[in-house]
Parts: sequence; C-alpha cells; structure tokens
Amino acid sequence: MSTSERSSAFHTEPLFSELPKPSQTPVTVVSPMMAMPPTLTPKQILVHHSADDWEEFIYEWVIALKEAEYVDVVRMGGSNDRGADIAAFLTQRKTDGPWHCFQCKHYDKAIGAATAYPEILKIHSAIAERQYRVLPERYVFVAPKVGASFIQLLAKPSTLRAGFFEWAEKNAAKLTQEYSEGPLDRALDLARQSDFSRFEAGNLDKILKQHATTPHHVRRFGSPLPDRPARLPAPAEHAPEEARYIQQLLDVYYEKWGCPPTSPDAAHAHPKAGRNLQRQREAFYRAEQLRIFARDSVPPGTFESLQNAVYSGVAEVEEDDFDTGYDRLKAVLAAARTMQLGTNVLLQVVDPDDRKGICHQLANDDRLTWVQEKL
Repeated sequence: MSTSERSSAFHTEPLFSELPKPSQTPVTVVSPMMAMPPTLTPKQILVHHSADDWEEFIYEWVIALKEAEYVDVVRMGGSNDRGADIAAFLTQRKTDGPWHCFQCKHYDKAIGAATAYPEILKIHSAIAERQYRVLPERYVFVAPKVGASFIQLLAKPSTLRAGFFEWAEKNAAKLTQEYSEGPLDRALDLARQSDFSRFEAGNLDKILKQHATTPHHVRRFGSPLPDRPARLPAPAEHAPEEARYIQQLLDVYYEKWGCPPTSPDAAHAHPKAGRNLQRQREAFYRAEQLRIFARDSVPPGTFESLQNAVYSGVAEVEEDDFDTGYDRLKAVLAAARTMQLGTNVLLQVVDPDDRKGICHQLANDDRLTWVQEKL
C-alpha cells in the first residue's frame, strides 16, 4: 500500500469538527413564569374594585368603628341616596340626631372639588327638603385616590365654601334644571348657614389599618392571619358549657376502667383516666380559643365551616364498629389529626390539638358519640 493510499485509508474527520463555535453555543433563558408573581398590595387591589365592592369595603371599615363610636351603621347607597352612601348614627335618633355620612367614590383618577361640589349640594338639598332632619356632623369623602389640591382645599373650610358657591353660580342654569328653582334656592340658603368644616376626606392608610382589625380583611386581601394569642391552660374548674363532652368522656372511662360515670373528680384521680381527661380538656379549650380568634379575624361562618369539615372527615370513622368507646375515641382523634381539611383560611393557624378539640366540641353538641349501644 502506497503512502498516499495509507493516508487515504486512515483519514478521519477532526475530533471536534461537529462542535459549534463558541459564538454558536445556545443560551438557556429561565422563563419569567418560573418566578413567583408579584403580590398586589391592598391599595393596588382596591384600585381594581368595582364601585359596589368599594362601597362594601368602606361599610366594613365603618362597621369596625361601630363599637367605639356608633350605635348603628347602615348602607344608604343607590340612585336616590341623597348624598349619603353610608350613614353612621351616634344615637338611637339616627338621622334625626347627630350622625356621620360617608360618601363613596371610586374613579380611575383622583377625586377633587369637581366631584365634591355636587355632593355637597345634594346633602344640603336633602336636609332642606326634609329627607334628613339635620346635617351630618361629619361628611367624609372616601376614594382610593384623593387629589392633593382637594385635600388642601378641605383644610380651608372658608375657601371650600367660596369655591362651592362660585361653582353653583357658574352652573346655575344646569342646577336649576336639575333641582328646580325653589329647592335649589333652599339648598343654597342652607349651605350659606352651614359649617363647611364638616367636609373631609378619608385617609386610605388609616382606613386600611383599621380595616385590618376586622374579620373581613383576610378574605378581601388574602392577607396572612394575625398571630394567635398565647395558649392558655384549661381552667381547673369544669365550666357548665363543658358538661356534655365531659360526660361523654366519663362514659368512656367507666367502660374502660370502671371510673364512676357521674364523678369527674374520680376520673381526675384515676392514674390513666386523669391524664387522658386533662389532655382532652386542654384540646377542647384550644379549639375554643380558635373559635374566638376566628370570630375576630375571619368572616362569620369560617370556623363553623372548619367544624363541618372535621365532622365530615371523622363521621364515618365514628360509625365503625369498635369494641369500646375508648377505641372509637382514639380512632376518631387520630383521623382528625391527619385528615385533609380543604382550603379553609384558618388552616394557616390550626394545630393538632385544635383538631382534637373540635371533635370534643362536636361531642359537646352530640354530633359525635363515643360509647354507643351495640345493635
């Protein structure tokens, strides 16, 4: 074989001939979808509310002030609200006595004097025409956005008054057509005697801080629940509201260890029954603390929904055949500790003893029974 033939026979391509040049190397880009989406703040969420949702939010806020300031709060909104979307009463005389008015406005742009003047005329007209007996002591414009110049104007009641009458004079023809001459004159006469310091704008930061104390805040904004109060021990003395679930436990201990079924003291004195009874009472009171926490932190019905979810999960376990009520009790509590409970917002703060305690709440209502008659 010649040199040229050997060269041809053993010729191979360069080892790295198929690799791309450095400039051709593909680049992997992480998709933005892999990142967590930004969380909207409550202010940003409110901007996207509808007008009705905004009024409901303000109503929830004013309700939060009720215990400290008001005897009642009502929604008056509608096409004929006469300048009062939400009325808060300081006495049982309602709008015949001192009251506060909250006027809800939800626009894309910040509200200003042009929005306020028609409402100021409307509330004076409502009083002049005896729709309401007296002017509200406070008249609060509440909007997601309030113009800086309007805030400054509200800080100068005399300037606000002058601007209002300039607006009324400039729009006299249109207003006369809307109100008719007599009612318009009466409304403006009342406004001339009125104290314009009653008009103000709500501070959204303050409103949100106060709204956060209501049970509605978590639902509306998806915010984390507040921390639960420190755990308290079960009181030494049995309370009357414990009677039924305690009796159910005494029935268990009588069947299991022969403890007298009418004597909690005897159960407490028993080396095994006593420890068990103490644990069950601690769990019951833990669940009671959760119930009170829920009352103050989440919308009505949330805790009851959690109770129903626990019941739904353990009811079939409770219906099974067991040799003793003690076996049934243990099986139900074990199921409650591990079962899936859906998406209830309270699950953020629920612990295993809450689940056990809810079972005892259900037993307290005779929805669960430990010692059952054998059929």
